[in-house]
Amino acid sequence: MASSKSGLSPAITFLLGAASATVLLVFFFTATAGPAWPTTSTMDISASRRQAVAGSASVPAANGTARSEQRSRARSRVRKASPTNATDDDAFARMLRRAAMEDGTVIMTSVNEAWAAPGSLLDSFLESFRVGLNISHFVKHIVVVAMDEGAHRRCRSLHPHCHLLLPDVDGLDLSGAKSYMTKDYLDLVWSKLRLQHRVLLLGYNLLFTDVDVAWFRDPRVHITAAADITTSSDFYFGDPDSLGNYPNTGFIYFKATARNARAMAYWHAARARFPKEHDQFVFNEIKRELAAPPIGVKIRFVDSAAVSGFCQLGRDLNRIATVHMTCCIGLENKLHDLKRIVEDWKRYVSRPLWERQAGMIGWRFDGGKCIH
Repeated sequence: MASSKSGLSPAITFLLGAASATVLLVFFFTATAGPAWPTTSTMDISASRRQAVAGSASVPAANGTARSEQRSRARSRVRKASPTNATDDDAFARMLRRAAMEDGTVIMTSVNEAWAAPGSLLDSFLESFRVGLNISHFVKHIVVVAMDEGAHRRCRSLHPHCHLLLPDVDGLDLSGAKSYMTKDYLDLVWSKLRLQHRVLLLGYNLLFTDVDVAWFRDPRVHITAAADITTSSDFYFGDPDSLGNYPNTGFIYFKATARNARAMAYWHAARARFPKEHDQFVFNEIKRELAAPPIGVKIRFVDSAAVSGFCQLGRDLNRIATVHMTCCIGLENKLHDLKRIVEDWKRYVSRPLWERQAGMIGWRFDGGKCIH
């Protein structure tokens, strides 16, 4: 018995000592460690820490009244910097929501009183949608920007989405048929850019079309998601990605991205470098700057055989989507040829399918003012 007790005592002593140490360790860590899952108390502590970090990263305010005053002053500065007041901005945003397609695209054109008058460009522009192939539904997605009160009244008598845009220059009258490249003409074409910029900032894709463009087929099939900006071409040399093509910004598509918003702001600011030039000339001059960092937009050019114009007119009506009265100066000349183009299209669609597919129906060149 004596030898048995002397052999077991060390083992029992060791086990009792190890157990005591384990109990002490468990007690220590249980008392000092937090739970592995969130509790009400820990969530409150985390929230207070986030508020403290947020407060340290913002401008401190003495109390709620001071913060409210700061917000009011900020809103006042925004209103003063805005080209239109808050009511106009809200109305324009609501109009865009009503006009936008399912993918968030808005078609936009602009008119003054001379272009919107009965029998003038706006009438022929809208007629082209009615006689085009399966594009009449696009009319409800068009926002017509009126540059003066007369154009706005006339637009509202024809169309549900009309927005009055006051010119950048106070007291400027943009209602008449402006002579090409005069100061009033330049102010007219530049005034539309700030509203286009607003469309992008509101999150809508923008397809801008001049009102002297006849639409006959859906041109969106020529717009690729790979590009930020897709533009028509006055002169197209075969490569849609080449910046050597000459753009025509009277038919241009912008995806709603922050990069495109920066590009449009850069474009508008570049007017100061070319004060006597129109927006398209400036776009062509800065297109490489827009494509390079830090802006880095991808610009794609559409084949003029499809999205066409008089500078380089597509002859095959089976491929034509739109026709722009480019390389044509003067309202009278543009209107004369636009009406003839629409009449030629009517003649084309009235003929049997085999005649159309055989390319037997084309444009009339005799008697035109600018078509060639």
